[in-house]
Amino acid sequence: MKNVVFRLILLLAATGCTVLEDRLPCPCYLDIDYREVLSAAWPADWEGCVDVTLYAPPPVWTENRRMAECPDIEEVAVDKAQVRVVSLVHNRPLREFLSAGTAVTYEAGNQIDSLYVHTETVDCTGEEARSVLRPHKQFSTLFFTDEAGGDICRSYNLVIRGSTCGFDAADFTAIDGAYLYTVQENDGAGRISVRIPRQRRSDLVLEFWDKDDHTRRFTSPVGLYLFAAGYDQDAIDLQDYTIRIDFRQALLYLRVSDWETERVFALYD
Repeated sequence: MKNVVFRLILLLAATGCTVLEDRLPCPCYLDIDYREVLSAAWPADWEGCVDVTLYAPPPVWTENRRMAECPDIEEVAVDKAQVRVVSLVHNRPLREFLSAGTAVTYEAGNQIDSLYVHTETVDCTGEEARSVLRPHKQFSTLFFTDEAGGDICRSYNLVIRGSTCGFDAADFTAIDGAYLYTVQENDGAGRISVRIPRQRRSDLVLEFWDKDDHTRRFTSPVGLYLFAAGYDQDAIDLQDYTIRIDFRQALLYLRVSDWETERVFALYD
């Protein structure tokens, strides 16, 4: 009997982090719950990618997967500390958005991606913790149309310019920098659209360029109109906007997408 007890003690000692030992050096087991991400109503044409990075405060763990490859729950062993969980959900081939920190920025000429972000600080000072990924929309889509079903808008080269080039995924704050993109995406309704990052100021402008002689015809201060219409720069989920332009009367009608109420502004600055 003594030999059996002695062997049991040796076995427990070899496994580490047992009830017989000091628990302080033992890790915390953090459960990362993907189920809300997996059950969300994403657009049907999405490839769907999920990036998750843990910071404590330097990066201590990262994983990049296509959504179809994500488990329901993933357990990660981390040192006992306050851990920052940052997750990006996006429709791009896998790449490490957060490899150089939590700033997500775009150089002039590039449109911001359709990015949804989850961020929280989790208390991992115990032996078990949990993070349920609930990503929030970090871009606004501006849809443009006109009295001719978008044909007049499409007769120009439309360029969007601003002074916000991205955001910090740790707290959703806008990051200063030149934003420039030529609007060129069309949807099934004949509208053209552009995605913009979170705005800090109301200086976003839309430029209309002649396609033949490549000269700028006029500029519309859409940023002023967005803020006048109630744009919330601190919203956890950013809204989309529909902008209908009446070229005959030089008026711009702006409304939050899926809302009926419109605000009317002068088209030109």
